Order: sequence, then structure tokens, then C-alpha cells
Amino acid sequence: MNLADRQKRVGLHLPLDVAGRDPGGARFKETTRTLNVSGGGLAFETGRDIQMGSRLDLRIELPPPLRHHFGGKSEYSVRAVVCRVERPQGAAISRIGVRFLGEIPR
Repeated sequence: MNLADRQKRVGLHLPLDVAGRDPGGARFKETTRTLNVSGGGLAFETGRDIQMGSRLDLRIELPPPLRHHFGGKSEYSVRAVVCRVERPQGAAISRIGVRFLGEIPR
């Protein structure tokens, strides 16, 4: 993939519910906010230990101006895979980048 193929990221801070399993296999749920969003994924910050390749279920609250892109839905529920983890040495917070795998049916 070259830079021309990358989808444009938009800095949007939307409410985000994240559910998955930690490295020990324990289930977790957390509420946070998106840092940026593209057509193929998003980034968020967390204090949890989330590893590359982890599968997550995400629920993104959509503000009214964006709902027409999602068939009028007020939220978008999607499965995702972690493709980037950035945690500077000594930092308590990680920046997680995920790629969307597919919408979760209601």
C-alpha cells in the first residue's frame, strides 16, 4: 500500500464503546473517544493493555450531521482488528489504531 492508497483520516472526537479481551483472556468494556476516523478504521486512546491483532467490538455514537452516511443510524457497531499500538516508554496511555472488519448486525 502506498500513501495514495491510504484513506484520509479526519480528526473526530466521537463517543466510543470498546469491548474485547485483555492479553489474559478476561473480557473488558470501556468507554472512550475516537481521536480520528477514516472509512477503514479509527484511532483511540486507552490505559488498557491491548495487543496487536486483538479483535474488538466497537460502538460509535454518531452525531446528527453524520447519520445520513450511515442510513440514519444514531450509532455504528463494527468489529475491528488492532493494527497499531503506540505507547511511549513510561506512558500510562496507549494510542490504538484499528481496521474495520465489518458491521455488527443488530
